Amino acid sequence: MAKLEFDNFKSGPRTTHASVTESLRQAILLGQLPGGTRLVQSELAEAFRVSVTPIREALRELSSQGLIELDAFKGATVRRPTLEELEEIYQLRSTLIPLSVQQGMNRITAEDLRQAEAILAQMETSSNPEAWVDLNRQFHTLLDKTAANRLLRQCLIHLSDLSAVYINLSLKEQPLRRDISQQEHRDILQAYINRDAKTATQLILNHLTSTLETDRAALIKQNL
Repeated sequence: MAKLEFDNFKSGPRTTHASVTESLRQAILLGQLPGGTRLVQSELAEAFRVSVTPIREALRELSSQGLIELDAFKGATVRRPTLEELEEIYQLRSTLIPLSVQQGMNRITAEDLRQAEAILAQMETSSNPEAWVDLNRQFHTLLDKTAANRLLRQCLIHLSDLSAVYINLSLKEQPLRRDISQQEHRDILQAYINRDAKTATQLILNHLTSTLETDRAALIKQNL
């Protein structure tokens, strides 16, 4: 495993285990720990300046989230992106989005819309691809969280998290896709501002389809 640096790591009000988990989760989702990377507990403990116990707990939680694979002999490894998983993620998101928009359109608040606008503004000025991917995830999560059904919210947020790995990969292959996504995000937000569920649903489904096509092409190219 390459030497890791977590100089900005702080446990803060969270438990050490929770802070380590979130730091590793972000590193995986943003491609800082690419698929196939071995996660050695002793090296992680040294990088985070903590004992092995919170590292072990964090790896178990990340395994339950589907981000890493645990093997009794090989240890922990960051899960490699696959075409099969990519297709499954977007199939499920596309199936659930109509219900999510229907539930969330009347529940989204003026403050939610203001936050969404602020996120898009940050995305448009960000020069860091990894930061852009994280902001993209925040934007979709904010909309997904307005659904009334708790399990629906959790499922969509988890799927959005998993898709971040693929979006990060595709932006490296097709950086111009970012500008197209920006306009799609703007149109989606405007539909929410207009309280137009039908238009918002169609725009999000079109956005997911185009994103899937870009991610698919990038993944196939990487595996050639």
